[in-house]
Amino acid sequence: MKTITKIVLLISTVCSVNFSFGQEVILIRHAKVNLDTKGWIGHKKAEQLSKAYNSAPIVSFDTERILSELPDLKTDTIYVSNLSRSISTGWTLFGDSATILSSPFLDEFDLHILRLPLILPYKAWTGISRAFWFLGTNKKYNESYREAEMRVKQIADFIEQRLNYNRQVVLITHGFLNRNITKELQKRNWEKVQNNGKKNLGATILKK
Repeated sequence: MKTITKIVLLISTVCSVNFSFGQEVILIRHAKVNLDTKGWIGHKKAEQLSKAYNSAPIVSFDTERILSELPDLKTDTIYVSNLSRSISTGWTLFGDSATILSSPFLDEFDLHILRLPLILPYKAWTGISRAFWFLGTNKKYNESYREAEMRVKQIADFIEQRLNYNRQVVLITHGFLNRNITKELQKRNWEKVQNNGKKNLGATILKK
């Protein structure tokens, strides 16, 4: 009787370990946006480009090559943000093989250009504006940095909840958001095994 009990406990332990082992999170940054941002500009032009960026089409890319660089798809659902560059990337990569679900919950951190009497490249405008947002001094943001941090924690909760039903979760979202999701998951003992999410169509992969 004791032997049977030990066998049952061993099987239960093995099943429990197998259920939690091999979980995978794939965070893909959207494709490059087809928008000319070259040159030195003032804050008004930077504001125009920032708004245009959210609705601009993506640049076409080699779908087969990108898919070959990603792990095999083990889920039937891809989560994307509500911004066109994320949605278009999702449909182009996985529209024939998975359901694409979009939500503003996965949108990039909000960005408002600071009004400064300067002439700068567009990337400098976004960098400075983002830095002031981190410091809490850019009051025009709809979402504060603390609120964004809370949203990231909620996204991490959502990811881990979905992993109760599927061992793989795939998100196609945005650079800053993916970076912060990665940090939050690492705090929860997820291991980062690939870190290419800074570049367009690159993926950050975490496993547990």
